[in-house]
Parts: sequence; C-alpha cells; structure tokens
Amino acid sequence: MGFKVVLVPLSGSAADERALATAAAVARKFGARVEALHAAGDPRDAVPFVGEGASGALVEQIVGAAEKDLKRRAETARATYAAWSKSAGVDCELIEPEGSEEDAIARYGRFADLIVLPRPSEDDQIASTVAFETALLETGRPVMVAPLSGEVSFDGPVAFAWNGSREAARALGAGMQFLKGASKVVAIVAGIKVAENDQAPLEAYMASHGLKIEIARADVPTIQAGPHVLAESVKAGCGLLVMGAYTHSRLRQLVFGGVTRHVLQNATLPVLMAH
Repeated sequence: MGFKVVLVPLSGSAADERALATAAAVARKFGARVEALHAAGDPRDAVPFVGEGASGALVEQIVGAAEKDLKRRAETARATYAAWSKSAGVDCELIEPEGSEEDAIARYGRFADLIVLPRPSEDDQIASTVAFETALLETGRPVMVAPLSGEVSFDGPVAFAWNGSREAARALGAGMQFLKGASKVVAIVAGIKVAENDQAPLEAYMASHGLKIEIARADVPTIQAGPHVLAESVKAGCGLLVMGAYTHSRLRQLVFGGVTRHVLQNATLPVLMAH
C-alpha cells in the first residue's frame, strides 16, 4: 500500500510551485497521480467581512474587487500548473470546481490519500491557515506541508515525533510507507514521562514493521517541544518529519504556542501531519 492519489489545493500564489514540486516527489516515489485543485470561489463571500450598515455602493465595490482577485488567482493557478505539468513527469490533472476553497478541499480531500499544501503564508495568513486546517481537520487524510525552498527527497533519513498521543499514532501510521523507504529512522520522543514509558514499546512496534529506530529525546513538556523536534530532524539530515498535529487544542496553541504552530512557522523540510 502507498499513496496513489495526491491532492494539491492551489491558491494562485507563488507558494503553489513548492506544493506542486513536493507532490511530484511523492508521486514519483509511489507511482501516484497528482490532482491539482483550484476552486472558483464566490466574490459575495467577501461581503460578510464588510460589516453591517455598509452602503450598497461599498458592497458593490467590495464584490467587484473580490471578483478581480479571484480571477487573478485562477489565472495564476492555471499558469503555474501548466508550467509545472510540462516537466513534472507524473500523471496529473487540474480540477476547477465551483464554490469555496474550503468546500472543495473537504470534498476532494476525502478521495485523496495525501494532501499537499504550502506552509501557511504571512502574506495570506487567514486564507492559507483556513486551507491547512480544512485539509487537516475536515478530510480525515494526512497533510504534507511543503518547505519554502530546497530540493525534496524522501530517500534519506526520516524522523517522526512521538509524544504518546492519538494524533502521533495516526501520523505514524500515515507515514509508515515513508519510514519503510528511509535510509534511517529517527524517533524524536518528547516529554520525560513519555520517553520513560514508551521507548521499549515503540521500539518493539517499529521492529514488527522491520524498522530499527534511533531515539532522540526532548526532555521538555510536549507543548514546548517544537524547537527540539525541528533541531533533531535537521541534525539527523532528515528529508521528512512525520508528526501529529494539534495534540493540544488550537485555542491553547494560539494563546500559549505549541509544537504544531512552531513547526508550521519554522520547518525547512517537508512535514507530514495527521490529526
């Protein structure tokens, strides 16, 4: 079993190129098909952000501006896909459904084995974060976050973060095919109690899949383990990090910070996440 359908939602931004390049690397490794997705959107969706009491002229102006922006994004997404598909060397297709991006990601994502997205952008923070969270929380599928730069390869070392949570277990299962094809597997175990209690069962479980793992411990509270997880991944020369996402509530992560948030903002390698 591997990944046979890889979905790449396109936003019409420069970051689409990195998501497509990462998806192509996955497709070449597993013989998968890449489905690029760009939803048409509805300019009327911009109206609720204007507020009550706005004049008809202002609403019309907002809708007109949103319509132009959606058209520009669609043209950019098509051009990016066309340029990429000529040299990607993989089976691929561009899908352009009507409706909102969130609805399209939720619908088509459930019929994919993996969803690849660029890292949420500071220039388009709200929309890119909504796309990421829709893919992660509404599809039941793993999500791979593409790095901002650099060559993507999954044949070298691969790391996975373990904190004993349900989300970490789901991510481990979702990323098993990558781990089995890695030259080395590094388990980054976060939390003192987790490290003490889970190391032997974790090693035994991975051995049952024919994998010998190296243990890297991060003896800090799990919600503060983000910098350690990334540092150990880079130290081991890993080309992929596998981890559970939002093992604490999104509100708590927003207020206090957390591993998912830190990794999304700072990762320099592809990250496969599951919730």
